[in-house]
Amino acid sequence: MEARLPKEKIARIQEVIESFSKRNTCTKRELLSLLGHLNFASRVILPGRSFVSHLIKLSTTVKKLSHHVHIKNCRSDLAMWSQFLKNWNGISFFINDDIIKAADIQLYTDATPKSFGGFYQGSWFQGEFTSELLHEQTSMAFFELYPIVMACALWGHNWSRKRILFFCDNLSTVEIISKGRSKIQSIMKLVRKLTYLSALYNFVIHAQHIAGVENTVADSISRYQMRKFRSLQPLADQEPTPCLKPSQLMMS
Repeated sequence: MEARLPKEKIARIQEVIESFSKRNTCTKRELLSLLGHLNFASRVILPGRSFVSHLIKLSTTVKKLSHHVHIKNCRSDLAMWSQFLKNWNGISFFINDDIIKAADIQLYTDATPKSFGGFYQGSWFQGEFTSELLHEQTSMAFFELYPIVMACALWGHNWSRKRILFFCDNLSTVEIISKGRSKIQSIMKLVRKLTYLSALYNFVIHAQHIAGVENTVADSISRYQMRKFRSLQPLADQEPTPCLKPSQLMMS
């Protein structure tokens, strides 16, 4: 089954988003009006619900409808949704209720503070974090999230209507995926890309914390232990799938 959003409704939501995208503040009344439009859209676009929840919390920071709310930090999110709506045909197939473990579809990702890797049904990617990223980043949550978003960018078109559960030994990464928010700007750039891809390809990513997750395939890729990787996956592609550049993966 499928859900649809009429073209005229999409155009109206885009118009409203555009009117907010360059503002630093708005009244609570205006914010609630925006929420009405986005809440309607999120019935069809499930990944939009985390942003709607964030705006609802923001609306509670003032009491009166005439009071102003600071929305400057939401402008990047609004720009992301505007871009998505421009590329979306208004049709979304209902996502399955059952949650699939990533390992059950041979999907694995892993990262070290220097490099990352991922594997999906014979295809794989591998890369090193650029010097610019290493200079800026100290959060392991960023490093762990990076290959997950990379996997979604490279292979997400295969996951329509799926709910996929990643097991992760980093609690912060799990919380970020679950909430769809982070106070760290660089992580939010990855979260926006993850949300955009989830909406575009119509899938949902879940995360669960498990200490000491065994992840030998992706671990060997991320650590460039290629002999071990080949022994674990002898039929894997000979060459890796090219990775997106950080500027392509991180959505401002």
